Parts: sequence; C-alpha cells; structure tokens
Amino acid sequence: MSGKYKVGDYEFNTYEEYLAAQEDVKKIDFITKEVDITDPDVAVRLYTLIRNKEIVFRSKVGISFSWYLTDVLAKNSQNLLKEKRKKEEQKMQGQKLRVAGILCICAAVVCLGYYSATLWQEHLESQEYERLQDMQNLTGHIIKDSYADEEHGQEDLAQASESSKKKSKKNKSDETEIKKKKIDPADLTVLKKYKDLYHQNKDLAGWLSIEGTNINYPVMQTGKDNPDYYLHYDFEKKENNHGSLFLDARNDYVNRDTNLIIYGHNMRDGTMFGGLKSFMNKEYLDQHKKIVFDTIYEKAHYSIVAVCLSKVNYQDDEVFRYYNFINAGNKQEFEAFLANIQQLTVFDQTIDISYGDELLTLSTCNSYVQDGRLFLIAKKE
Repeated sequence: MSGKYKVGDYEFNTYEEYLAAQEDVKKIDFITKEVDITDPDVAVRLYTLIRNKEIVFRSKVGISFSWYLTDVLAKNSQNLLKEKRKKEEQKMQGQKLRVAGILCICAAVVCLGYYSATLWQEHLESQEYERLQDMQNLTGHIIKDSYADEEHGQEDLAQASESSKKKSKKNKSDETEIKKKKIDPADLTVLKKYKDLYHQNKDLAGWLSIEGTNINYPVMQTGKDNPDYYLHYDFEKKENNHGSLFLDARNDYVNRDTNLIIYGHNMRDGTMFGGLKSFMNKEYLDQHKKIVFDTIYEKAHYSIVAVCLSKVNYQDDEVFRYYNFINAGNKQEFEAFLANIQQLTVFDQTIDISYGDELLTLSTCNSYVQDGRLFLIAKKE
C-alpha cells in the first residue's frame, strides 16, 4: 500500500510517518515565521543547529527543508564571495594580491559555518497574552524629557561619588581591587520626573528606553528573597503574563556595580524584550545602538557593543555564565569575562570594552536551544 496519508505533496505509508511529518511542518512554520532564512547569518546558524541535531526533523518534509536551507546557504555564500571580492579588488593591485584576497574570503566563509555552533535564535514559549497595560502612556512625558537639564538627584549622586574619590586618592594598578566609599541612598534625591512613579511603587529602580523600538518601560527591583517577582507582575503589582522589566536582585545601582543586568520576557507580541531578536540583524543593530537607562537617581546613556547568544546551564556544569558577572574586582576578572563573551557574539567583531567601563546587559529567552538566552551588552558613555 502507498499514499495512505498525505501532507501537502508528500505521501506516507504509516500513521507514525504522517505524525512525524506534521511535527516537522510545525517546526518549519515556526522557524520561517520567526526568522528570515534568506539572511546569511540565520541560514548558517540554522544549518549548524540541524547538523548538530539541536533541531531534529523526522520525515522527508523536514529533510526537504534541510536541503532547501543548504541551497540558500550556498547561494548566500556565493553572493558574499562576490561582494567581498569586489571590495578587496578595489584595495589591492596586482594579480597576486587579488588571489590572496579571494582565498581569505573563502576561509572566512568556511569559518562562518562553524561559528557559534550551539547558539541561535530564540523565543520564549508564551501563553496567550493579555493586553499589556499601557505603562508608556502612564508616564509618556518621561522619556521626552530624558535629555533635559540635570535634576537634583543626579547632582547629589555626582557629589557623593566625587567625595568618595577624593578620600581614596592612592595609586592603584589595574590588578588591585576597586574600593569605593559606600553611598547611602538616603543621602540622594529621586529625580523629579520619577518621583510620582516612585511614590506609587518603591520597587522602581529606573527607566529603560531604546529610541525607534517598543522598549520604553520602567525597570523594577526586588530583594534577594524574591528576585523573580516581576517575571509575573506588572508595575501595579497585578499578576500579568508579560511581567515587567527588572534589575538583577544582586545589583547595586547606587554604588554602581560593573555590570547591571536587566531581564524581561520575550513576548510574541513584541512587548517587553520581545523586540531584542531584531538586534540579530546587523543593519537594525547599527540603527538602534543607543540606550537610555536612568536609575531613579541618575541619568545615563549607553551604546550597544555586543549581541550574544548563550544558555542557562545546570548548576554542576563548570561553564561560563554571563548572568553571574556583576562586579570585576580587578583587571584579570574583567578580561576573563570579556574573553568569554567574545566567544558568544553573533557578529564577527571585537567587543569594544575595557576594565573600568560600566556595563549594562539586557537579557531574554531564546527557544531555539533548550534554555537558550539572547543578551545585549552596552557600555556607559
């Protein structure tokens, strides 16, 4: 018997094969809706995940998709070669230099196939979403004023910080631990534009916005006894599947840690950190590199320096965990962090940060790898 069951143009002899084909169709539909498989970076990483059996197809429907992806990859590689060859030929003179340039491009394309082997795209499996309460309208004037004159709270923080520096004017090598006099938040004044919000909810830590995106939200913080509270609650402390953006409970944003980490859900409707996946596109990243993250006491601007992919590991695994980097006590600790995230970058670039920089990390889920994470690193300007 043949052709008992059909999925599209494909026929299957057994019900088990038919079910496997249906599962493959769902996977393919999810992938093609969430990412542009004609993008060279996307095609390479999808191909790598399939090759490493992190995405598994169990029918000829899925195998056919894999072959199609291979064709896309080959076509994109040829286009990449042509573009890079053109640029190299403009810079080089003589046949020998042209040949050397083409060989370098070929090597780069081959390396790209092995780059970031266990890492690619994301997505939190979210429930059917409720309408997000319009927090942006609640304080729509806030971000419009983000470039206004300095408020008293920022001046207080600057003065407290300067006083701390004067008391510790000793020669320090890069290897010595950074020590600062602690600033008491009670000595600071909340910025005028955040006072009303702070009175409504004293868990408010600040406000995050990225111009030209949907990201324009308050950032909350709770104590270490309930660090993930705002995964499931909104600013008004009402239960909500979207949750809120929240700062790592370990972070001290007054006595500024090396790295402030903000978490948020990767929502299907693009709210919260649902838009971070767009930063996987290099052109989009270049157009949206500037971040404003004000704490309730101080205004601050950041510039994105890296887009990275990783995953949450088991406690017993002896591996690097980006979400555990809060402070660098010395240059060696910072450089170890830098060396590790350099291996996790989506784009082939050198991350422009150095010991002493103040960092901001935005972290969300990535469902293409089990327990996957997508995170952006930005440097304070």
